[in-house]
Amino acid sequence: MNIRTTITATLLLVASSSIADSFMLLDNTGTVRPVQLTNIGPEGIEIIDSEDGFTTIPQGECIAFLRPAPHPLKINQPTIVLHDGQSFPGTMVDGPDPDHLRWQHDWIGELNIPVDRVDRIILGGMEPGRMITTDTDMDVVRLLNGDVVEGFVLDFTPVLRIETDSETGTRTLEIQHDRIGEIDLFGRETGPSDPMVWTNDGTIAHFSEIAITPDGHLGFGDHMYAPESSSNREPGPHLRMIHTISYTGSTIHPIGSLPIESIKGPVGRLTTQPPHVTDPSAPFGLSPVELRGPVSVRYTLPEGTHRFRTTVRMPNYAMKWGDCGMTIQVDGEEVYRCIINSRQSEQLIDMEVSGDVLEITLDEGANGPVQDHIRFEYGMLLPLIPSTP
Repeated sequence: MNIRTTITATLLLVASSSIADSFMLLDNTGTVRPVQLTNIGPEGIEIIDSEDGFTTIPQGECIAFLRPAPHPLKINQPTIVLHDGQSFPGTMVDGPDPDHLRWQHDWIGELNIPVDRVDRIILGGMEPGRMITTDTDMDVVRLLNGDVVEGFVLDFTPVLRIETDSETGTRTLEIQHDRIGEIDLFGRETGPSDPMVWTNDGTIAHFSEIAITPDGHLGFGDHMYAPESSSNREPGPHLRMIHTISYTGSTIHPIGSLPIESIKGPVGRLTTQPPHVTDPSAPFGLSPVELRGPVSVRYTLPEGTHRFRTTVRMPNYAMKWGDCGMTIQVDGEEVYRCIINSRQSEQLIDMEVSGDVLEITLDEGANGPVQDHIRFEYGMLLPLIPSTP
């Protein structure tokens, strides 16, 4: 980068310091690089890049702007979570329609959400990142004292009414909200919609349009569950309070979210540690994933042809003794092999994969099975971009 570009980028960064913030840009090639995001507008997305300085890029080149470091959330107010992954901290509001739940959100405003779109309502005593899943075809109400009530929720306000079965027949219970930790409604997850925004107050929301206002706040259109258009809406959070913006993030398959078919360790070892997802709250599930060898993990691949891209690193704490060989197979055929140790502690993997099973194996190296630990960073399967004629 020449001196003029450096000075220009520096001046722009200083001038935009009130709105610029640091993100990791995941582009549609799978490359992840640090940038300063300054503006999102109709002409494109403005960033400051360490190599190119001030740059405007088309929205179509971006998969997502990700938080640079894990940011686990602890939300101290009631939160409603939908089957498509949207999440809204706020307050339940009385409503006349039993098929819809009215919810007041701090900066989106009032939402009128169909009950069949609601996964759960967390009222107190629990964290959204540690939600309990129960295999049942009924609604489940978990009370703060540890009791669990199963049945069919009839109404939410002003008190929760749930129909349950008992030895004497069906009966209806009324439960005050201040006794409830969580209301888990029966239903199945649906795929998320892009674009999506994650904010530091625990909101995960889909908007048809996303922008950054001149004063650095999130600009957005009416939400899909807003009962009516509002021109007097409160401004969205400042850019520094946004930790992820997804444009096509729902199309990727993170390694940490792939179904595991089997895990095998050395003969004679009593336990073999499964892959460790280090940040369960990461958007899209795009968390670093750690493996401790010797181990062989078989993942079920999604249908179709994908681009497998990740950076593999040996953690600093394993540098002294760590020395292992890593092989990758697809349906039993080897497609990649490398050695990872202190002398070559980082490997970029970028390959096309298509098949049923992806198998990653760590074998012990020169120092035996000691500190053979590796970490997959931004490990994902990307849909292949059609070639341009």
